[in-house]
Amino acid sequence: MKTTPSKKQLRLLQNAPKRIIKLVANANYTTFYLSNGKSVLMSYSLKRYQDYLSYPFIRVNKSCIANMFFLENLCPVSKKIKLEDGSEIRISRRRYNTVCKNISL
Repeated sequence: MKTTPSKKQLRLLQNAPKRIIKLVANANYTTFYLSNGKSVLMSYSLKRYQDYLSYPFIRVNKSCIANMFFLENLCPVSKKIKLEDGSEIRISRRRYNTVCKNISL
């Protein structure tokens, strides 16, 4: 991140691969969906968090970053991924090859 993360953000990003299922853009805010079923709204854009997070977090489309540790299924026909929380996320056509390559790691 360009600026120092706040204490709340540091707590949220600590052990992120085990806790965060996905990040979803909401205008200039980001909603974090956690593995315990809760969601947290943060005041930075998705781009700022994308720069801070690395694998297993992959940008699957313009408005979503998914955690590949919580991946349940990939449907190549509909180009969607299904996460363990039951949500389905469409993969953009330009990011499809990158997502498929990172799934096979």
